[in-house]
Amino acid sequence: MVAGDLDIAVVTDAPPGLADAPQVERRFLGLDEMVAVLPSGHPRAGRGPVRIEALADETWVEDNDGSAALLRQHAARAGVSARIDLTAADLPGKLALVATGHAIALIPGALTRALRADVTTVSLVDPPTRGIYTITPRRDAHPRAATLLELLAAAFASIRPAQAPHRSGATDDHAAARLHDEITEP
Repeated sequence: MVAGDLDIAVVTDAPPGLADAPQVERRFLGLDEMVAVLPSGHPRAGRGPVRIEALADETWVEDNDGSAALLRQHAARAGVSARIDLTAADLPGKLALVATGHAIALIPGALTRALRADVTTVSLVDPPTRGIYTITPRRDAHPRAATLLELLAAAFASIRPAQAPHRSGATDDHAAARLHDEITEP
């Protein structure tokens, strides 16, 4: 960003947080509540918000240090520890392990609409959260930057609350196409 290679970035303040950089401007889009993702046949599937204590004895899988830190911090606040026994290379791998019943995982609530059909989510009582921000350089903006920032704010607002019901296999292809058109127009 500082080198001028990017005009806009979307980032989170998930551990370890966002560093202050005078060369960039940070805009808050909103808070994203993390949710637990479970295999569809899990006994807690379809139930209301659960306390982390009810899931503490489960086998957890994580794909990055930030998610693992959020999970550990959330469990520690409740006086339990989460057993992160599996590590996946990426989110699709993490979800595959959940779908096959090998583990459960913590994921951003913003992703619930795009999940595969063989997993489900359950919201957590007092869930861990992460802030979602746009970062732009403090220099002349790209001519389409303002439009993209507005679209990003609208897109994030449309997925709130973070516990929005998971629609198996459903995505908003029309909104994605509009966003692509806005970005790629000359």
